[in-house]
Amino acid sequence: MDTGTRTETPAGTIVPGQTHPGGTPAGGPGRADPTGRVEQVHGNHVLAFDEQFDYPRSYLWELLTSPPKLERWLGRLSPGLKLGKEFSLELDGGVISGTVVHIDPPTSVQFTWEDEFGLVSIVEFRVLPSNGGTLLQLRLHPETDEFLAEGAAGWQLLLGALRAAAAGVQAEGPGADWMELRDAYCRRFALSPSMGVLEEVEGVALVRFDRRYEGRLLLVNDALTADPEDQPFVELAEVDLTREGKKCTRVTVRAVVEDRAGLPRLMARWHAHLDAVAVNLAGGSPHRSERKIRVLEEFYRRALAA
Repeated sequence: MDTGTRTETPAGTIVPGQTHPGGTPAGGPGRADPTGRVEQVHGNHVLAFDEQFDYPRSYLWELLTSPPKLERWLGRLSPGLKLGKEFSLELDGGVISGTVVHIDPPTSVQFTWEDEFGLVSIVEFRVLPSNGGTLLQLRLHPETDEFLAEGAAGWQLLLGALRAAAAGVQAEGPGADWMELRDAYCRRFALSPSMGVLEEVEGVALVRFDRRYEGRLLLVNDALTADPEDQPFVELAEVDLTREGKKCTRVTVRAVVEDRAGLPRLMARWHAHLDAVAVNLAGGSPHRSERKIRVLEEFYRRALAA
């Protein structure tokens, strides 16, 4: 395991320009330009989008709330959005559950959004008349910052799919845009990525994670190696620590994939280990959860298949 500081990077640099599968530099031209904002409200992050549409409010409201029309851009909703009632949403092979906590047609709807990890967010859509058309405001209040950068990129692409559905055309697939957008949100709003990626370097398959922690380099290094049970596992990877400003450290992990069949498990273990580092740095006591590993393993299996 290499825990030396190899490269000094300027404060605020979260993820360097890199080429992802598909060959486009992160943050390069195309759709990889953040249109959303990550704001601080009462000490918590809020993801905000404001999108202008040249359609009547009633038309946009139907696209947001009617199950057949929602399926054209988001997922399969069952049974529907009714105040105080639970619903499920099939999305990208997974299932989101939630409860409608507020609905005021055709102006606003607010519901909980619980993912497979048990993380709960509040999602709010507001549909307002504006400039002869409609202003759509999306506000996402996450329970934690985990997957915040990924969520920002994902919602931006989903809003693009909504715009395509409103125009009656087929939305483009995300391609490499999702990863490029994630990295762009990280750079612009000083966020940490959560997910790992699969890379190939000179024919060698590698799992790569980039995490940004609030903590000095030596403290982060200690947290990385705090669990003796994970020590042999950690030592098999190349781990680089880079100072960012006075109080932050970026960790880059590269682990060689020895067994393709075990790739989802490898990514799940590293994801959980890096989450435990954050808990340790915050003064908590991380505990090993096999259930979390299993959920992450299934998550990465679907992501890799997609």
